[in-house]
Amino acid sequence: MRHVKKIVALAVTVVLLLSVCAVGFFPAGATGTGVGLAEWAMGAYNNHWRYVYGGSSAGAVDCSGLIYSYCGGARTGSQQLATATASGYVSSGIPRIHGLGLMQPGHTGVYVGNGMAVDARNEYYGVCYQSTATKSWTKWFKVAAVTYPTTGWVKFMGNYYYYENGQYVVSCTRTIGGVKYSFAASGISNKTPSDMSAVANNNSNAGSTTSNKTSNKTNVTATQKPTTAPDNGPLKVGSSGDRVTKLQNRLKALGFYDGPVTGYFGEMTEKSYKKFQKAANVYIDGIAGDSDLRILYSDSAPKAEAQQDEVQEETEPATEEPKEKDTFRIGDQDEKIVNIQDKLKELNYYNEESTGYFGDITSTAVIAFQNANGLTATGEVDKKTYELLFSEDALENPVFTTPTEPETQEETEETVSTQETEQLATESAVENETTAYEVAQDNLVAAQEVVLKSNRLSKSALSKIHKTKNTGKVSVTAQNTNFLLWIGVVTAIVLLVGGTFFIISRRRNRYVGAHAKTGSKKSNNVRYW
Repeated sequence: MRHVKKIVALAVTVVLLLSVCAVGFFPAGATGTGVGLAEWAMGAYNNHWRYVYGGSSAGAVDCSGLIYSYCGGARTGSQQLATATASGYVSSGIPRIHGLGLMQPGHTGVYVGNGMAVDARNEYYGVCYQSTATKSWTKWFKVAAVTYPTTGWVKFMGNYYYYENGQYVVSCTRTIGGVKYSFAASGISNKTPSDMSAVANNNSNAGSTTSNKTSNKTNVTATQKPTTAPDNGPLKVGSSGDRVTKLQNRLKALGFYDGPVTGYFGEMTEKSYKKFQKAANVYIDGIAGDSDLRILYSDSAPKAEAQQDEVQEETEPATEEPKEKDTFRIGDQDEKIVNIQDKLKELNYYNEESTGYFGDITSTAVIAFQNANGLTATGEVDKKTYELLFSEDALENPVFTTPTEPETQEETEETVSTQETEQLATESAVENETTAYEVAQDNLVAAQEVVLKSNRLSKSALSKIHKTKNTGKVSVTAQNTNFLLWIGVVTAIVLLVGGTFFIISRRRNRYVGAHAKTGSKKSNNVRYW
């Protein structure tokens, strides 16, 4: 009993410390930015964070925990999607926004721009960074605990991007703050901004410049909430609402649009609208202004039949594969893929049947091979990956291990003899052992429930905590904390933990007494906690 009392005292101390720490670590209105979430995800990949089921702290996360560890808010992927401020289908195009959430059944990730995503995949692969095209993402969403930019400069991974209408611009030039900037297809600016608060004076993609008046400058930050286009304004990428829904339905009726009607003006809608503009013989800019819309909704609006061949060519990949492929990716089927799968299986990266079809499982195996061999983990077999895979320098899967055999026959016989002795010594105590184990498990679950209840009580007590800012520092002031509530919680914990160990002690004494009768000296030393 003396040992039991010491253990109970130690357990109570630990629980009290956890309860106190819970007060300090509950997020009070935790928020972040889209760029911040994207950089957080890239940091998780670059620093090789571990995948831990249920993990939500830096260094050890699961898929939804990667987002939660940065900004708090909803904990699971389904909750994060349900509470999103905006969402859409990936098949219609992912908006050019850093830090969007990505969803597929049972899994979440983070969009980091330029067609790339980061996700905490599983215990085997950890945190992965690869193209969105190699993963079956179905929906994108704006995380509720994160704010996204509308117009202005942002800095991401050392590069500068400029946002207009909720998305960063690509493949164009802009005159911003009197300085002309060029933006690559990835959205990266060719210059460091001279004024992070400056606003562009032109919205065209033609690259024309105009004088910038100082009065037109506004102090725009990258954390403003996105806005939809006004009822009478032009519709373009980033617009959303009933007018976009109407436009998509009309384009679909005319045969220019074959995607889902989402109410969001994304890249797919923009491409479809440009095809309509070409058929209507108007200026092609992908922006739905008043003059274009009058034609679109008129009885004389052009249909897509005459453009069918061209639409097919622009929206669908060629069905005839080249005779010699340099890169294999998801969706490909080729005899060479059988050889790739066989080689991956030989190196213990792939354990499925070699079918010749490049699917998600093959892509995941390729990522593991690329990570282990110092290549960029794209999930695609390019020329460099192919050559290394079939070379003598290809490294075997470092995670795979083979069982070791005993060094000598004498050691084998000794092991077998020991196993037989242990089995005979413990057979008579199996029933008591099972009972004691089940009781210990039940009490452990009960103890965990107490800790969870304590955390929920802590959360309730924190509902009146106010977050204030003063000179850039955050101070948290607790008000109306009920001291009697904590006394009650601590008392309940002491009684439950004490009772738990008392029951375990009695079970153990019974087990030791019964087990002593078997004459097994070794099994008397077995413990269950």
